[in-house]
Amino acid sequence: MALATDRIAVITENLVDAGLDENKIAECLEMLDNQNFSALQKFLYDYRRKLLDSIHEYNKQIDCLDYFTYTLKKSMEVK
Repeated sequence: MALATDRIAVITENLVDAGLDENKIAECLEMLDNQNFSALQKFLYDYRRKLLDSIHEYNKQIDCLDYFTYTLKKSMEVK
């Protein structure tokens, strides 16, 4: 765990925990270094949207499995 006083280490650790790879983290740190906060905010928003889209896709797949198991169970009860 990074020390709270080491700002870059804390930011890097947070971005790693969020799932960003080394290249994306380097991009974020460069935007921070250049004080390009609007670009960083857009980057993080887009990444968040990508994560959320994947959650929705997985949820859809789970719903399909649930429906399939439900119909399978119902068809087995009829016999």
